[in-house]
Amino acid sequence: MKTEKEILKENGLTNIDELMDVQFGKPGTSERERFREEARTYVNGHAKTAECRNSQKKQK
Repeated sequence: MKTEKEILKENGLTNIDELMDVQFGKPGTSERERFREEARTYVNGHAKTAECRNSQKKQK
């Protein structure tokens, strides 16, 4: 039976948890927490833009 890692590799995919660990450190590290805070700030800021508000209205 193939492992998840083998299946992902065969299909040209990457495990997001492993990618995050490599790029931003393990969960709980200062690097990972800094990334999470920056991502949260970006998403929350984007949600307040007129472009985002207008796209939400179009979906309804």
